[in-house]
Amino acid sequence: MGFLTGKTAIITGGGRSVLSDGRCGSIGYGIATAYAKEGANIVITGRNVKKLEDAKEELERLYGIKVLAVQAAGADNEAVVGNVVKQTIDEFGRIDVLINNAQASASGVTLEDHTTEQFDLAVYSGLYATFYYMKACHPYLKETKGSVINFASGAGLFGNFGQCAYAAAKEGVRGL
Repeated sequence: MGFLTGKTAIITGGGRSVLSDGRCGSIGYGIATAYAKEGANIVITGRNVKKLEDAKEELERLYGIKVLAVQAAGADNEAVVGNVVKQTIDEFGRIDVLINNAQASASGVTLEDHTTEQFDLAVYSGLYATFYYMKACHPYLKETKGSVINFASGAGLFGNFGQCAYAAAKEGVRGL
């Protein structure tokens, strides 16, 4: 306990969602919990403000750490990422870990029925966002000798029915 005290981690897709059986349904929130248990200050991003607020409240209450919750939604991904990084530096003064986990996509849509807008959603929320976060965080990670952890998926290697855009974006993330 306390291995990451004084460190700051940005975790994309860190909102708290609950499955029908009551268990946590968010990989990002699970990652945030692990970092909170080790004492890290956490920045969580996502599109859903309620999920971010729920995560912030629970993590701060259970682990006594500071959480900055920033909605990451908008047409200009690069500007959204820049805002997250600026708020992180303003609040914590450093970035030690960047975890690119977030990914939105239209699931269960066959290739023939997939729209360009659905494809763009996956590519922009996953691949482009990962690129922009890595680029914007690089100077701070270089300073702290920090780390980048990018989440890809087996779907990128093997495909999944109805997830062509998701798979393409995740394989692109693997390439980064």
